[in-house]
Amino acid sequence: MRRLLPVLACCCSIAWAADAPRPAALQGCPVGPVPEMPDLGPVDTGDPRIDVFTGRAEMDLQQGALFNDEIRIRRGEGVLTAPNGRFERQSGRFLLENGLQYRNPQSAVSGRRAIFDTRSNSLEIEGASFDLFTVPSRGSAGAIAVDQGEVLKLRDVTYTTCARGHEDWLLRASQIRIDRESGMATARNARLEFKGVPILYTPWITYPVTNERMSGFLLPAIGRSETRGVEFQIPYYLNLAPNYDATLTPRYMDRRGLELLGEFRYLWPGHKGEAEAEYLPSDKVNGDNRYLLGLDHQSLLGRGWRATVDARTVSDSNYFEDLYGSTAATSQTHLLRELSVEYFDNVWSLLGRVQNYQTLDESLTATEKPYRRVPQLAASGYLPRGALGLDWSFDGELVMFDRNEGLRGSRLHLSPGVALPLDYRGLWLKPAVAVEYTAYSIHNPAPGQHDGPSRTTPIVSIDMGAAFERGVRGNGWLQTLEPRAQFVHIPYRDQADLPVFDTLQPDFNLVQLFRKNRFLGYDRVGDTDQLNLGLTSRVLDAASGTEYLTATIGQTRFFSKQDVTLPGGNPVDSNASDWLAEMGVTFNRYWKMNAGYQWGAESSKTQRAQLALQYRRDGQRVVNAAYRYRRDSLDEVDVSAAWPISSRWSAVGRYDYSLRDNEVLERFVGLEYQNCCWGFRVVYRDYIASRSGDSDTAIALQLILKGLTNVGDPAGRQLERGILGYEAD
Repeated sequence: MRRLLPVLACCCSIAWAADAPRPAALQGCPVGPVPEMPDLGPVDTGDPRIDVFTGRAEMDLQQGALFNDEIRIRRGEGVLTAPNGRFERQSGRFLLENGLQYRNPQSAVSGRRAIFDTRSNSLEIEGASFDLFTVPSRGSAGAIAVDQGEVLKLRDVTYTTCARGHEDWLLRASQIRIDRESGMATARNARLEFKGVPILYTPWITYPVTNERMSGFLLPAIGRSETRGVEFQIPYYLNLAPNYDATLTPRYMDRRGLELLGEFRYLWPGHKGEAEAEYLPSDKVNGDNRYLLGLDHQSLLGRGWRATVDARTVSDSNYFEDLYGSTAATSQTHLLRELSVEYFDNVWSLLGRVQNYQTLDESLTATEKPYRRVPQLAASGYLPRGALGLDWSFDGELVMFDRNEGLRGSRLHLSPGVALPLDYRGLWLKPAVAVEYTAYSIHNPAPGQHDGPSRTTPIVSIDMGAAFERGVRGNGWLQTLEPRAQFVHIPYRDQADLPVFDTLQPDFNLVQLFRKNRFLGYDRVGDTDQLNLGLTSRVLDAASGTEYLTATIGQTRFFSKQDVTLPGGNPVDSNASDWLAEMGVTFNRYWKMNAGYQWGAESSKTQRAQLALQYRRDGQRVVNAAYRYRRDSLDEVDVSAAWPISSRWSAVGRYDYSLRDNEVLERFVGLEYQNCCWGFRVVYRDYIASRSGDSDTAIALQLILKGLTNVGDPAGRQLERGILGYEAD
C-alpha cells in the first residue's frame, strides 16, 4: 500500500537554551541498548511517499481496512511500527494502538496510541516517551502532534539526560510548540527541577531547537565577593540580524548597586568587531557614576591592506579592582587606544597608526606615563637572496610623540642593511652591515638644548653557526648539537642630548642574547664590541620529530666598555654578561619539566631561577609544582593540582606563596562531583585583588546539568586559569 503522507518525524532534539550557541559538548547518561532499525529494503530519502508493510489485512471498500498483523509505515529513514491497526475510510484516519514504536537514526519514540489523519496530514501520538541518541537524552510527553505545516506540538513534556530511574534533574513544560521550518520553539509554564526542587521557572519562553539564534533571556549567574557582595545578573540576548547581535545584562551587586552591561557584535564581508559598554550609576561605596567603553574592530580592505581599532576606557583607575573578579583584569596598569592601518606583501610591511593609553596606575607621575603617538608611520622590508645574492633589509619610522607634561617632539629613523648568507653542509655564515640614522625635532627644548639632534651609527656583525646530529643507538632517537657565535661591533656615539620617548633596556635573557642592540627602541644604540655565544642540544624522535630534551646555554663576552646609557644609568665596564641556561625535558607522555637559570658573572650569585614540573595524565588529573626567583624582587612557590578522589568526586586546589613577602598571593580549594547527567562544583578563593596588595575572598558555586546548561558562577573558567593543564568539563 502506497499513499502520499506527511513527514513522520515524531521527535526532535529538545534542549533548554535561549542563547545563540548550543552546548559545545553534550554529554549524558547511556540510554541503554539502541534498537536496531528495521531492514525494509533500500531507502530513497528524497521520495515524499510512504511505504506500508503488513501481513494479514481485512479490506472493506466502504469502511476501510483492519490490520491484524504487525504494520510498518516507512518514509525516508523513519519507520513507524505497531502490532496492529486500522484505517477508517469515512474519517480518513489510521489508528495504531498497543505499543507503537517510531525509529530513525537519531531518535526512538514509543507511544500508547497514534492517530494519522490523511486529510489534514497530521499525526498525533499519545502517551509518548522518547530517546535521543545524539545527546543522549530522554523524555516523555502526554501527546506529540505534527500538523501539515511541519509544526510539532508537545503537551505535558519532561526532558532529562539522566539514566532511567534517576530523575536527578528534569525540565518540565505544560506545552511546547516547535516550528521545524523556522527552527524555533515556544514553551509555556516551563520549570527546571533539581532533586525535585524547582530552581527556574518561566511562564513563557521562545528558544531555537537548531543552531539558529533568537532573542531571549539567558540563564542567570549568581556569585559573591568581599568587594561586590552578593551579585546577580541575567543576560538578555538580542538576535538583531544574521550578521549582528547584542546582549544586555542587568547586574545587581549588593554592595555596589545596579549596573547595566552591553555587548554588540557584528560581521560583514571583510569587517568584524565587538563593542562593549558598562554603566553603574551612583556606586553605593563612593557615590560616583562608573563606566567602561570598548571597541575591537578589524577591516580587511583587500590587496594586502588591513585596518584595526582597539580602544578601551574606564571612568576611574579602580574600575577593574572594584567591579571585576579576576587577577588578570585587576593587574592592568594601562588601557590601549589605537587606530592602525597596515599593508603586507612578500617584501614590505607598512604601518600607520595613532596610539594613546589610559594610565590606571596612579603611582606613576606625569612624566612616567607613556607618550601618545600622533601619528606613527613605519615601513619594513626584507628581500632574501636579492641582487648579487644578498639579503637586503630596511626599517624606517616617522612618529610624533605628545604628552601633557614633559618633552614633546618627533623622530625620524632610517636603517638600511645588507647581509651575505653563506651555508655549506650544516655550517652557515652571515656577515652583515646596517646603518642606524635617527633625527629629532624637539617642540619644547629645555634651555640650552638643541631642538634638532641626530645620530648616525653603523652596525657590523658576523653571525655563524652549525647544526650537527647523530643517531642514538637502539631507540630511534636523534641528538643534535647547535653551536652559534655572533660578533657585533657598534662604535660609540654620544647620545646624551637625545630624548628618550619609548626606549628601554630589557632584562637579559636568551631572547636578548643574539640581539645586536641591547636597547629596545630607537632612542639609543648601545656601543659595543661583543661576542655572543650559545649552544643548544636536542634529543628527539627521528621518525616523528617529537622533542624529549632541549637544553641551551649562552653568554656574551665584551671587548670594550659600554658607555651609552639611558638617563640615570651608569656605563658598564665588564668582560662578560651573566650566564644563561634553559632546559626542557619530556620524561614520558605524562611528565614534563622546564628549568631556567641565570648566574651573575660579576656578583657570582644567582640572579634568576625557575623550575616547573608537571604531571598530566589527562585534563582531570594534573599536578603542577613551580619555583620562581628573581633577586631582590621575586621568590615564590606555586603548587596546584586537580585529581579524582573517587569515581565521582574530585579535588582541586592551588597555593601560590611569596617567600620574600611571607604572603599568600593566591589560594583556592574546591570539590567537584560529577556523574553522567549532572555535576556540582564549589570553590573557595583568596587572592590579591588590587595593585596595592589588598586581598579579596570569593566563593563560587556551579551546578552543571549535562546536555542542558550550567547554573551559577563560572567556576570552571577560574580553575582552568589557575591550574595549568586542567580542563573543566
